[in-house]
Amino acid sequence: MDTWVLRNFPDSSPAEIARAADRSEFLNLQEYQRAIWLWQRRPSEVCILLHLLIFGVGALIHIPLILFDNFVVFALYHTFYVSLVIGCVGRFVCFESRYRRWKQDYLRSLARLAIQGDSRD
Repeated sequence: MDTWVLRNFPDSSPAEIARAADRSEFLNLQEYQRAIWLWQRRPSEVCILLHLLIFGVGALIHIPLILFDNFVVFALYHTFYVSLVIGCVGRFVCFESRYRRWKQDYLRSLARLAIQGDSRD
């Protein structure tokens, strides 16, 4: 298999990859349409900085609550914060697994295009 499949993967569309490989005349139309279909369903990438900002601001809010010296308010806020962190981590894991699955399917589709293009050469 040629390395054109991995060039700019997964940031390039199937049309850009085929154009870069100069294989547009040798493509299997069904596999090419499948690759385009997968490309159009690309999940959004997870914004790690946004999650870290939420965690950081939430952690900093603990400081005034500790100084406020009211254990009940601190315990309630901490419970809310821990559940928010658990929710964000769960969301991150879900999005990351969806993106990884999409990336594998997209690479397989491009590899099938490469194999079929090579068999016609």
